[in-house]
Amino acid sequence: MAQDSGPIEFEIGDPYEQERVLRHYEQITTEDEQRRHEDMELHATTALLCLRLGDFYIRSGKIQRGIAEYKRAVKMDQNNALFRTRLGDAYLLRDLIDQAMAQFRKAVQSDPELPEPRISLGDLYRRFGMNVQALEQYRVAAATEPHRAYYHFKLADTLAAIDRPKEALEAMLVVIGQAPDNAFYRFRLGVLHLRLGQVEEAVAELAKAVEIAPYDDYYQVRYATASLATGRIVESIDAFRMALDMDPRNRCYQVLLADAYAAAGLEENAAKMLDSAGELDSYEIEFVGRRRLELNQAEMDAARSR
Repeated sequence: MAQDSGPIEFEIGDPYEQERVLRHYEQITTEDEQRRHEDMELHATTALLCLRLGDFYIRSGKIQRGIAEYKRAVKMDQNNALFRTRLGDAYLLRDLIDQAMAQFRKAVQSDPELPEPRISLGDLYRRFGMNVQALEQYRVAAATEPHRAYYHFKLADTLAAIDRPKEALEAMLVVIGQAPDNAFYRFRLGVLHLRLGQVEEAVAELAKAVEIAPYDDYYQVRYATASLATGRIVESIDAFRMALDMDPRNRCYQVLLADAYAAAGLEENAAKMLDSAGELDSYEIEFVGRRRLELNQAEMDAARSR
C-alpha cells in the first residue's frame, strides 16, 4: 500500500510555481484594473452630475450656486472643455469677464475641435469689438461642424460687421441652404441684399421671411419698405397695414403707411394716417428716418439695376 507523501513541493524556479505566481499576478492586476475603471466611472459620473446640477441652478437664477457646481466639475476633470465652457458662460452672467475669458481659452486649448468654447470665446471677443479675433473662432467652429447653420450665421454676421458684405453674403447663402425655413435667417439675408444694392433679391428674401413668420410686425415693415422701393405699392400697403394691425398704436408704422398711401396717390388716406400718428418723439423720428433713407437708397439701387 502506497504511503501518503504529503503535498507536492516545488523547487524555486520550478515552472509549475512560476505559472501559479503568474496567474495570481494576472488575477490581482485584473481586479486592480476593474477597481480603477470603476473609480474612473464614478469620478466621471460625479463630475457630470455636478454639471447637470450647475445647469439646474443657472436655469433657476441661482448663478453663484451654478458657478460653484461647475467649479467642482472642472476640478474633477480639468481637461474637459465642455465643463470649462459652462463655467465661462456662468461667469459672464456675473460680468466676470477675465475669469470667463480664461476658461474659454483653456477650453479651446483642451479640445481645439470642440466648437462650443470657440463660439463662446468669439461672442466675448465681439462684445469688446475684437471682430477679427471673433471671426477666427467662428471660422474654426463652422469648419469643425459645417452642417450647423448657426455657426455659419455667426461667421456671416461678423463679416457684415467688419464691412465685408460680399463674404457675409456667401456665408449667409450657406446658412439658408441648411435652414431654408428659418424666418430670421431669411430676414437677415434680405437685409444683406439691401446693403449690397440687390433690391429684387432683398424683396424675395423678405417676402419669404414674412411668409414663414407673418405675425412679426418688424419683418412686415422691412418687407413693405423694400416692396415700395420696387414699385410694389399694393404689396407695400398690405404689409404696412398688417404691421399696424399687430401694433395699432405704433406711430412709426402709421407714418410709413401714410408714405405708401401718398406713393399710391391716395392723399386723403395719407393725410388721415398722419393726423392719427400725431407728433413723433425722437426715437420714432429716428426710426422713420432710417426707413425712409433705406427706401430712397433702395429706389436708386433698383433704378440702376433696370
